[in-house]
Amino acid sequence: MAIHNIDGIIRHLEDNASDELAHLESVGPEFFTTEQLLRLRGQWEVKNYLFKAFQKLVIRIVAISPLWIGGYYLLAFLKLKYLALLSLALFPLSFVVFFAGLAFIYSYFRGKGHLDRVGEMIAEELIKRKKGRDNQ
Repeated sequence: MAIHNIDGIIRHLEDNASDELAHLESVGPEFFTTEQLLRLRGQWEVKNYLFKAFQKLVIRIVAISPLWIGGYYLLAFLKLKYLALLSLALFPLSFVVFFAGLAFIYSYFRGKGHLDRVGEMIAEELIKRKKGRDNQ
């Protein structure tokens, strides 16, 4: 069978190789050295922190969306028609930003489950290696 799209295959391999945490999840932590696992744990901690920060941000964005409706009524009562319309337009925009944020979070972090699995794999392997080193 001939390979017709070698550039696409190479791009796919490079994309998968660039995400070391996904690579660790697919092949297992036993193929990494202890130094690599410690470095990956640092990467995991940063990604986990960023995940939580982005998640809080998008939840806050959607949580304040009802305030835009309240702002509309207040501004309409104060006869500020254009500001009231702006406030009303920001209500659906909050939901659009929320769902776009969720899509970004999923594409970049691959979900909370992925991060949890990778963190557990790294921790278990490091504990196993420490016990093995202590028993020797």
